Amino acid sequence: MKKVLPIFLLCAGIATCACGQITITSGDMPVSGDTLRYSTTIPVGFNINLNDTGANKVWNFDTMKPVTQGLNEYKLALQVNLAYVTISPTAYGYKVADTFGGAGGAPLPISVTEVYTFFNKKGTAPNNRFIAEGFGAKISGVPIPATYSNEDELFFFPLEYGDKDTSDYYLNVPVPSVGRMVQTGDRRTKVDAWGTIQTPYFTTPKSCIRVRSEVSGMDSFIMTSLPVPPIGIPRQTVDYFWLVQGEHYPALWITTNMVGSTETISTVRYRDTYRGLSVGDVKTNTISKLDVYPNPADNRLRIDIPAGNTHFIVEVFDLQGKLVLSAQDNNDLDITRLTPGNYFTRVTFENGIGVAPFVKQ
Repeated sequence: MKKVLPIFLLCAGIATCACGQITITSGDMPVSGDTLRYSTTIPVGFNINLNDTGANKVWNFDTMKPVTQGLNEYKLALQVNLAYVTISPTAYGYKVADTFGGAGGAPLPISVTEVYTFFNKKGTAPNNRFIAEGFGAKISGVPIPATYSNEDELFFFPLEYGDKDTSDYYLNVPVPSVGRMVQTGDRRTKVDAWGTIQTPYFTTPKSCIRVRSEVSGMDSFIMTSLPVPPIGIPRQTVDYFWLVQGEHYPALWITTNMVGSTETISTVRYRDTYRGLSVGDVKTNTISKLDVYPNPADNRLRIDIPAGNTHFIVEVFDLQGKLVLSAQDNNDLDITRLTPGNYFTRVTFENGIGVAPFVKQ
């Protein structure tokens, strides 16, 4: 397995000068005890060009308006639950979701709540790495830890502009008396730009680098208690990080969903101060049941979108986990070309995910 790219580095100077690179080390990563506040927004009203790569770039996003705010509170695994000490006594992380819907948001026959990802720093500085080491959640009320048998290597240090690398990962989460959840995939990362950035938090130009990290993976749920085929959902996402020195959270973090070579922005987050908005971090991955009609459907399928969600991404999967249809900000789908059979939809909102099964006649 190749070591994955590093990711926290930046360049110094202001937008009007030729910035020199500054190496970022593991000391710039989050640590246990960090409370990192961020805001989320929607990609409307300011110019985002994800293809803007290279040297001496100027990114001005100071017109972004916060929609919700969140906190990532990093705790030692054993502080979250004593059962999680088996991951590692030094592992630490934050709650990524209140509830988890399984592979791609598909409903599970058990409850999965209080979901944590735990990280660690491995190796000897300065040539060390920041990894996702483990998973912890309450499955039907019982705390279940799981350790990556093949670590998800997020960042490899020291990091400099032009660095690129790949890695792969494997996580197996046992679900007692039911089966197991599996995450597997590969990560390809490149530091593809540097320059300065402005946001509502960084009101004057701040030297930065940008990192592009593409994940191609599969989230699966395998039932051993019943003779049913595994449920598998492919995951094709890209994270863009604008990283500045001295911060444990990106100045800007944009995530996209990829279908073929087309990317659609799903979330926009940026480092921020308290704005008096609702804290929405642990609700970001909350799974809800949506209504679709007619069901069964023949030519068209309409999804009942909860009020207040004007921007969303719709994906339709078959039972083998293949993405067969996608749309943005459109809840009236033409399904004429789908083969008759069973499908389910996954709708990604600003603050959550909705799912619904349906039958194509």
